[in-house]
Amino acid sequence: MLEEYFIKTSVIRMIKEIRNNERYFNKKSDHLTDSFIHIGNEAALYIFYDALYKYKIIVDDEFLFDDYLDQVEKLYRKLDNFESIKFGINKLICSTLITKFNIEDTKKIESKEMIIKHVYDKYIRNGYFMHGFNSIYVDSIKKNGFTPEVYENYYDRFDKVNAIFDKYDCSSVINKDFNIKDVYFTDDLVMGCYYSSYAPLFFYKLLFNEEVFGKGIRKDNCLHSECTEINRHLKRFMNNNSFKEEDKKYILDLVEDEYNLLHRDKEKISLLLVKRNIIFSKDAKEEDFLRDSNDIYEIIDRMLSPKYNNLEHNEFISIDDLKVLELDPYIDIEEEKRKIQKEEEKLKKKEKEVTDDFNNKYGSVSLFLLLGAIFISLGVIIMIINILRG
Repeated sequence: MLEEYFIKTSVIRMIKEIRNNERYFNKKSDHLTDSFIHIGNEAALYIFYDALYKYKIIVDDEFLFDDYLDQVEKLYRKLDNFESIKFGINKLICSTLITKFNIEDTKKIESKEMIIKHVYDKYIRNGYFMHGFNSIYVDSIKKNGFTPEVYENYYDRFDKVNAIFDKYDCSSVINKDFNIKDVYFTDDLVMGCYYSSYAPLFFYKLLFNEEVFGKGIRKDNCLHSECTEINRHLKRFMNNNSFKEEDKKYILDLVEDEYNLLHRDKEKISLLLVKRNIIFSKDAKEEDFLRDSNDIYEIIDRMLSPKYNNLEHNEFISIDDLKVLELDPYIDIEEEKRKIQKEEEKLKKKEKEVTDDFNNKYGSVSLFLLLGAIFISLGVIIMIINILRG
């Protein structure tokens, strides 16, 4: 869905800037995520994805994109609060539509209606709710559709871990009933990205639970193939609560197996996109926005701002009713540049082939015409000479 934007040099540069510049790590956030999740460059990156997603869904105009991206970059540089950046992006979507539709006076009723109806149609009526999931399940979902909580997992073993924690009066460590087959959808791409990055949420909440580990444990601190640091803190917790050796081993083995399962493939942000009316049918009506007397920018911000973070769903979704959006937070900048360069070289080669083909076809014709003209001229000259000689 967003592939056409991710190959742009300007987008690649912006992603690199967000990932590596500390100015984006230190911005404030009032209520973006759950308390256990790290706020920093992840938030900045996911909000940028959201800006691309909204542009694609609502505007989708190649000629206006460069200016839109420039304005998004200015927001990142000027504002120090993530919520303000999100509000600014919603205003940019509105102003870009004003340009797209050549609207001169946004206070006119017909102008406001045009923008509101367009956004409602693209983002709400035909828009999506999303469910963040681990990327190892992408191929299966694309092939078979999506059945909530029915995929490769160790739920039966975690159920036993729940029983072990109960035995030592630690029942709140894993807060999940593994017999319930509900998953959660959101209308906020930023939260969808977090849900995907920390999927399944119960597992990462277990790993980063401050009651268990204390402060300072983050996803990036974990070794990729083995949970050395996690195991150290978990062992200390179990020792402090007098766990038997066999119980400790069972839990540590499962944690390592689950961690290795979730990191079996290259990590990507994977979002299941489903039409809103399949998940939820009580969205605000178009008329509610049309009757709003506020400024058009405020109305559009209200339309685009997230309203649902935990919509339960437990029914099968067929492959015809879903899209899978994959975003790579670890995008290889140099590799993407090579791809772009390769595409440009292919284009130049094709242009040269067309030029050569034209020259081969029409250049030879021109040569024959020139030779013919020369011979005709010589013939005329010889004829004139003969006439003059009598």
